[in-house]
Amino acid sequence: MAAVSSPPRLETVRLVPAGDGGPSGGAGAPGSFEEVYARHAGYVAGLVGRVLGSNHEVPDVVQEVFLIAHRRLGGVRDSGSIRAWLGRIAVREAGRRLRWRRVRLFLQPARTIEADLVAADGRDRELRPLCALLYASLDRLPARERVPWVLRNLMGEPLDSVAELCGCSIATAKRRIAVAEQVLRPILGADEENE
Repeated sequence: MAAVSSPPRLETVRLVPAGDGGPSGGAGAPGSFEEVYARHAGYVAGLVGRVLGSNHEVPDVVQEVFLIAHRRLGGVRDSGSIRAWLGRIAVREAGRRLRWRRVRLFLQPARTIEADLVAADGRDRELRPLCALLYASLDRLPARERVPWVLRNLMGEPLDSVAELCGCSIATAKRRIAVAEQVLRPILGADEENE
């Protein structure tokens, strides 16, 4: 398949009017649903894409995230917390998708590695096989360990942000990342002298 050089198209996410009881812009309020979507859809798509590792599932998960956000946006009082709030929803929904993927992997163990990777870039064609191997290995990890590892190592999130997005303590996030690294060490070729 061809390398993906731009973020996935998000036209599949249909904007629904907020209605009478929906969120509205005000002092400190996050603004309309349409404004929130316009500002944060790219961030949510990028986050979901990195966690899942493939583009074909991203639009569906982004749509699920914004459906949840649409229903709950009226409860958000601080516009500064919208990005983190959407990030937590995105991580939770991507984790659900990963859990279902693991069930399917267990039921159908013989599958091919998908080449439609978010990490693939036109400039880095030689890295595509390594990305495919990495994501195939990540598919063998439970979502609770995979997600923090991806957030920390592929997205460069600080530990406190990883813990917040995953809804756990910093110590738990560190522990989950360490478990993932144990599994991934043979693939990543970690240098034992540096440990």
